[in-house]
Amino acid sequence: MRVFAPLVWLALVQVFVVSMLASSPDLHECFHPDSHDSDHHCLATDFQAGFIEQSVVVPIDAPSFAPVFSEIVTVAAIARHPLPLHLCGSLLEHGPPAFA
Repeated sequence: MRVFAPLVWLALVQVFVVSMLASSPDLHECFHPDSHDSDHHCLATDFQAGFIEQSVVVPIDAPSFAPVFSEIVTVAAIARHPLPLHLCGSLLEHGPPAFA
């Protein structure tokens, strides 16, 4: 709520300022010296004309991806014995050795 309230107030102030610029040509000229030209285009002139053109959004269609199949590799129990102890996976199973 701390972030949302200032953003709402900022949006309201911006709409108010743009409405003031659209309704007052003299105030609009203070911000844009070329505001009386026929090719001048800004948000205030869109408000004054009564429409705002939305940009065209084209949806992007992602290609279908083929599922990736992974194989499960099994190792026989005889092949696991020559592995070092730290590769067997049970090194920390019981915790550190107890000193008596």
